[in-house]
Amino acid sequence: MQGELTRLINEWQAGKPGAESALFDALYKALHDIALACLRGERPGGSLSATALVHEAYLRLRKSSRIEFVDRQHFLALVARVMRRILVDRARARTAGMRAANRVPEFFADLVVRSPQEAEQIIAIDSALEQLSSISPRQGHLVELRYFAGYTMEEAAGILGVSARTAKREWQIARTRLMGALDGIAE
Repeated sequence: MQGELTRLINEWQAGKPGAESALFDALYKALHDIALACLRGERPGGSLSATALVHEAYLRLRKSSRIEFVDRQHFLALVARVMRRILVDRARARTAGMRAANRVPEFFADLVVRSPQEAEQIIAIDSALEQLSSISPRQGHLVELRYFAGYTMEEAAGILGVSARTAKREWQIARTRLMGALDGIAE
């Protein structure tokens, strides 16, 4: 299956008719699982479903300029990053005083972020992750793979090209740094 997905990604990038649909169908369950992982921190009963997040991420990827995907893991890691950006964009839209024409409409932002406190929390987590990524890009990527994409430690280690032991050590350091950054933001 792994080789088949890589083939579909390559065919989609080459513009082969029907490849985009076949790729989306083949990866839908994995994309849905990533969306569920991204939404797990949200309050239960939110209006934004995992399905809606998958579709919005798909549309953003489709609109973006030519992106080269190496394989399934690279594709799914990028989708997780896009989903994270969607949640952060909605949180920022919620906290913004004005709704310009090019921003997310207020009603759309309310689908995922229903209070200023939730919006501030999402933005704080994003800021902490950005700080971590500036210190250690690999640790930032590891957090995205584990938390947002839902990869196991071993899968994330494979994507990063490190041993599982190294990934575990990096994970512990990343968690400590994130907690420190979040504490600093909250003060």
